[in-house]
Amino acid sequence: MLLGLVLITTALNIVRLLTAIAWRSALETYLSAEVVFYIGGTGLLWAVVGVFVLWSYSCRRPHTRLIILLAAGLYAGWAWADRLVFQGTARTNWPFALATTIVLLAFTAAVVLDSHHENYFRKETNERKPENPAAT
Repeated sequence: MLLGLVLITTALNIVRLLTAIAWRSALETYLSAEVVFYIGGTGLLWAVVGVFVLWSYSCRRPHTRLIILLAAGLYAGWAWADRLVFQGTARTNWPFALATTIVLLAFTAAVVLDSHHENYFRKETNERKPENPAAT
């Protein structure tokens, strides 16, 4: 499920980047060129981070757990900074958005730090001992 969240977030940021590129002239009608560059740049940044997290997970790198936690925390911080600084208008659903952010960060930390997942990142597949010795 956690990888699904990473994949969805990566896909949404790829769409953000492609939208900023495809609709650049229309966006510049209403926004400054810097804001359009910000939209495309942040889409590119978070798409690259998402692809890196997915690649790191699939390669079973030992540092992947830390990368996932850092990426989740930084993405949540960026999303709230973007919401508060750039969007500017007060939104009535901020308590729900804050609660959702906290729940998703707690879920991410619980999954990543779960001791059952430790072996996945510790050794190569062919070096691991079977969890059920009777099955071999």
